[in-house]
Amino acid sequence: MGHEFDYGFDGTFDSIASRIGMDSKGEPVHRYVNAGFPIDFQLKCTWTWTSDDADIIWSIKTKAYNDLVTRPPEAVAVILILMCLPTDEREWVNISEDAILLRKCCYFTTLTGTPTVTETSTKQIRISRRSVLDAANLSSALVAERRRRMELF
Repeated sequence: MGHEFDYGFDGTFDSIASRIGMDSKGEPVHRYVNAGFPIDFQLKCTWTWTSDDADIIWSIKTKAYNDLVTRPPEAVAVILILMCLPTDEREWVNISEDAILLRKCCYFTTLTGTPTVTETSTKQIRISRRSVLDAANLSSALVAERRRRMELF
């Protein structure tokens, strides 16, 4: 569901839980529902990133940085997803009847720190190159968020 206003976040991931009920004949019926331990995300896309052996290095606008680091620890977790594009825009997307190929990939991180005083500058951040946004890493993040939230209560 969209929002009328831009509150700084682009979407939510939630794991799926299975529950079993019975149909009118007494047969088991599987129903899949949101598990209730979501992770919000802010999505950014850039070609102005660099990297070293361990990290992706990028300068985030401090307004967006502050949105991410000021969320209270007891709130739903939030991650930054950074889609890193090649510098040559002709390599960004390749479309055919068989596939849509986006280059390069997305990385994700949870930002922590002190908010910046001015919201009109940038702040350099580092994202581990191991934090590729793929199904396995996203699933692990959702499991970790469930554990974290269970420990709060």
